[in-house]
Amino acid sequence: MLLRYYLIFFISIFIVSSCSYNQIALDSNSRENYLVYYDDSIPDSLKEILDISFNHSALKDENKTRIYLRNFNSNNYNIYAGSSLRSLEGEITASVQLEIISKLKTKNKNIRVMKRHKSSELNPFAEQETVESLKKIINNEIYNQLLLEVSLFEM
Repeated sequence: MLLRYYLIFFISIFIVSSCSYNQIALDSNSRENYLVYYDDSIPDSLKEILDISFNHSALKDENKTRIYLRNFNSNNYNIYAGSSLRSLEGEITASVQLEIISKLKTKNKNIRVMKRHKSSELNPFAEQETVESLKKIINNEIYNQLLLEVSLFEM
């Protein structure tokens, strides 16, 4: 009886663990099927990452899927609370409009990322570095959401 219980338990664990979830990534062959267009508001660091990810080849342009990035907006907001004159937290938000157009369908999406940080730092240079590192993290998250939207668009 105990052996049968262990056998059923082992088989169920094997079945559950054999389900494989793959990381969402662009196929190296399908990366050349996209054209990316930028607005002037898109930061250069995000443009560099996207140019590396999406190759631009010499195929006919009408067969490619077009990706438009527009209206990048980044805001810093300080949250004041308590009796101190300084802010306790800061909030950085970034948003960008994404439009994906192919022959058969079109998708519009607003991507928005928000991060908070402690601003009760005594050293103002450390606070500035925290904000700069959070902006890099926000750009990476926008890039990851863009890859997710493109892969979901192709499904």
